[in-house]
Amino acid sequence: MIIITGSSGFIAGSFLKKIEVLTSLKIVLCDFKNNKKIKNSTFIETDNLFSFIDKNKNNIDFIFHLGAITDTTFNDKDKLDKYNLNYSIKVWRKCVSFSIPLIYASSAATYGDGSFGFSDDHKKINFYKPLNLYAESKHEFDKFVLSEKETPPIWFGLKFFNVFGFDESKKGPMSSIVFQSFNQVIKTNKMKLFKSNDLSIPHGDQCRDFVYIDDVTSVIYYLYINNVKSGIYNVGSGQVTSFNNLISYVFKSLEKKEIVEYIEMPPKLKKQYQNYTRADISKLRGTGYMKKFTKVENAISDYILNYLV
Repeated sequence: MIIITGSSGFIAGSFLKKIEVLTSLKIVLCDFKNNKKIKNSTFIETDNLFSFIDKNKNNIDFIFHLGAITDTTFNDKDKLDKYNLNYSIKVWRKCVSFSIPLIYASSAATYGDGSFGFSDDHKKINFYKPLNLYAESKHEFDKFVLSEKETPPIWFGLKFFNVFGFDESKKGPMSSIVFQSFNQVIKTNKMKLFKSNDLSIPHGDQCRDFVYIDDVTSVIYYLYINNVKSGIYNVGSGQVTSFNNLISYVFKSLEKKEIVEYIEMPPKLKKQYQNYTRADISKLRGTGYMKKFTKVENAISDYILNYLV
């Protein structure tokens, strides 16, 4: 059997749709609540995971630990430590004890302002300085993993960049700028973007590595089925797109006149805002993963025309 934590979430839920048609193994869904109807599956609540693992340790083939608190503005450090750090440490130790392969979700937020780049080289991990408590919780777990002498037989930590695509509405305020702009444009015929908090960057020219959910689930599945060296891997497109260009693609897909209004960034975001991210995916490519990532413009068009309108 395989276990997928965060099964009601965006990335885990999307991966679930992919793997349910590709595996004959029983799937165990783990989350605070269950909103999935999957054949040959069982649901367990988040706090019951470890007793379930203990009882079924000889029958677990793989754990996909994709569940977490993902709100970058969340400021309850105790809760972040409980579920993003300590819970993950316990998952790791169970996988070590029972020799269970593991894939877990990290985040590009761990790279902070990008001063030290965006490399997934293990030797560079300790240099990064996250800008918010969520990112710190993910970063601390990455550091824990790399400090451990005992590891699961196979393990991958995946630093997801700006993922967007079908079924992300459940993320609310943390949904992608693509989803938010679609809704704004439909309702108001214009899009509001934050002004730049850096004098060297024009308004709307902040850049991110946006990656389509279909590409993300393909990478996860590739690592699951192939004999790849364990480690931390970036999962992004390797390309950057400015918010101005991104919004332009949204207007184009909706065949609407482009109208953008730049608004002040909330003070609480200014010190933790990433103005630039770009995944270094040379390590992933080095494993033999050669599938092309969907161009952002094409991904936005597919997302809007086939899933949102």
